[in-house]
Amino acid sequence: MRNKMITNLMDQLVKIAYKLTELESTPIDFGTDELLYPSEIHTIDAIGDQCDTVTAISLKFGITKGAVSQVILKLHKKGYVHKVRNIAYSKEILLSLTEKGMTAYRAHKKLHKTMDVEMVQLIGGYSDEDLLTFQNMLIQLEKQVNKYILLGKKN
Repeated sequence: MRNKMITNLMDQLVKIAYKLTELESTPIDFGTDELLYPSEIHTIDAIGDQCDTVTAISLKFGITKGAVSQVILKLHKKGYVHKVRNIAYSKEILLSLTEKGMTAYRAHKKLHKTMDVEMVQLIGGYSDEDLLTFQNMLIQLEKQVNKYILLGKKN
């Protein structure tokens, strides 16, 4: 019985992982009548939260500067981001949001606030002990997944 419960739990986690992957590839309109992919809106969010250089965004998300630069280029062309050369350090480009970018930024913050309230309502009835147990399970599962990621990188 216990093995079946663990198998069911693992199956559910895999379903959630697939749905999160699907969510990460689903564009949403954040009040600008234009669809933005998660990488784009999260970059807008980072700039709105004062990550004003490619390097800062790269460090925040743990991705390459090249990947960030590609997203910035798209957002600049779409009219969401201003790019200005740093007078104090000419190799650096400073990033800021246009009014269109601010509209998307505010809508994204509002969506996350709604999501946070829903999550608190969803799991708020569980005891602190239950939540701590769940957190510890997730930490252990992440370590296990990391083990297989490393195994895959060795091949």
